[in-house]
Amino acid sequence: GTSDPYVKFKLGGKEVFRSKTIHKNLNPVWEEKAYILIDNPREPLYIKVFDYDFGLQDDFIGSAFLDLTSLELNRQTDVTLSLKDPHYPDHDLGSILLSVLLAPREEQREVVILNIFFQTQSLRLSDLHRKSQLWRGIVSVTLIEGRELKAMDANGLSDPYVKFRLGHQKYKSKIVPKTLNPQWREQFDFHLYEERGGIIDITVWDKDAGKKDDFIGR
Repeated sequence: GTSDPYVKFKLGGKEVFRSKTIHKNLNPVWEEKAYILIDNPREPLYIKVFDYDFGLQDDFIGSAFLDLTSLELNRQTDVTLSLKDPHYPDHDLGSILLSVLLAPREEQREVVILNIFFQTQSLRLSDLHRKSQLWRGIVSVTLIEGRELKAMDANGLSDPYVKFRLGHQKYKSKIVPKTLNPQWREQFDFHLYEERGGIIDITVWDKDAGKKDDFIGR
């Protein structure tokens, strides 16, 4: 009597974001944030909700379109969309709530674009559990893209990747070959501990096969 829902977002037939799966829930709360680069605001954002089935084809729950031209620039807007099945347009398949901000893209050079979301620890842990989990929050990092990075290879390009470090925790992104404007779209979490500082060290590297990778910037 339940589902394991997740959501796909598409622009122009291309998937631009996929949410995490929330298991055994008909009223899921995702609280995920994504930056989506839009070339043509007249192209609607296509939203499809699925039920995850391990080892089987995922079930289609419903879909909706978001008309981006209806949004006011630089204003956070809560939007409720009714989910529909094109084959059964009269069926009520529930709804999905989005909080959307449409903003013009700033022209920035030689940068890596991140979205960092801080979430406090809300669970009441037992004393025993608390001793093994001495963190006071979660830092959720979304690595989005790089712009006009430095060329490190003879072909005038780089093979960039990014390394993150917070205390003893580390994360390394995938390598995007032969580009100065990489698109990563990766998300990961760090735990924020009481006894450690909150500085995230971010370094960008160029992958070189057979020799030491080139440092691009910190």
